[in-house]
Amino acid sequence: MSLDSLPPELLMKLPYFLHSIEDLITLSSMSRTLYRTCANPPPKIISQLAANSGRVFFRPHPHLLIAATARGLADWAVQSHENRARLEESMHGGVNTLLELAIDVVGLTMEDIRRLWRFKFNVLNPLDRQLDLAAGPATGSPITVCNDPETTLVSWVIYGELFHHSVELGYTPNDILAHHSRPQPLSSITRYKWFAYCLPDFNCFDTLHLTRDDFIQFMEKCYPVPEKLEDQEDANQQLSMNVACMDFLNPRLWERRIELEEYKMVVDPNLRQVLIRCSMHLGFRSLELLVPGGATQLV
Repeated sequence: MSLDSLPPELLMKLPYFLHSIEDLITLSSMSRTLYRTCANPPPKIISQLAANSGRVFFRPHPHLLIAATARGLADWAVQSHENRARLEESMHGGVNTLLELAIDVVGLTMEDIRRLWRFKFNVLNPLDRQLDLAAGPATGSPITVCNDPETTLVSWVIYGELFHHSVELGYTPNDILAHHSRPQPLSSITRYKWFAYCLPDFNCFDTLHLTRDDFIQFMEKCYPVPEKLEDQEDANQQLSMNVACMDFLNPRLWERRIELEEYKMVVDPNLRQVLIRCSMHLGFRSLELLVPGGATQLV
C-alpha cells in the first residue's frame, strides 16, 4: 500500500508528526493526494513547524515569527485580565518565551507564511541594506552603530503589531470610538516590559545608570548563551537601537517617502503630523510604506 492510498483521515494526521515547515512542503509535494490532505494543516501546527524552522527559514529568529503572530497575540491578550497577565509574564523571559506563548495561542496559515516570505524579500531585505549603510556596521563607525539592522527593523514591526490597539486610537474618529465597543489597549506597563525584557539596549541601561554587571546579569537571565555553536549568533542583542531610530527610523523618512510618491495625498496641514506618526507604527505596513509604491496603501 502506498502512502497516498491511506484513508484521508489518516493522511490529515501526518503533519502532526513532522518536525519542520520544510518537511511539510516536501510531504505535500509528493502527490496530488498528499497535497490535498496535508498542504494546509491546522494553524497551530503550522506555527509550531515554522518555529522549528526559524533559524533556517525565518531569520532573524525568533523576532520574525513573533512579528507574524504579534497582532493575533495582542487580540488574544486584550480579551481578559488573565490573558494580559500571561502576556506580561511571558515577556519576563525575553523573546524566546514570548514566541512560545504566541505559538500556543496564535495560529498561522500557509498564506500567512507566504505573506511573511514576500515581506522578507520585497521589504525587509532592501530596508536592511539601507539601515546598514545609514547606521549599521557598513558605516564603519565603531561607536554609533546599530549592530543588527535586520532585527531592529523587525522589532519595529513587532511594536506596531503588538500594540496596534493603542496606535489605532490615534486615527480612529471620536464618533466611532463613542458608538462602538473597542477593547482596552494593552497598558503602558506592558509596553515598558516589552522594551525592558524583549528589546534590551545597552544604551538604555546606561541611561538608567545601571552598572555593567546589572546589564550582564539581566542578559544571562533572559538571553542565555545557546549551547549549540550555530545558534550563538542569534544571541546577539541590540546595543545601539537608539542610533538607528535617530539616524534612520525617524519621521522624516516616512514624510519623504509619502512626498516622493507619484500619487500625492491631500492632507489637512493640521493633521499631517498625525498621519506621519501613525504611519510609523502600523507594524508590517509601516515598513511597506518605505518601499516604492508603498504610500498608496494609505489612501
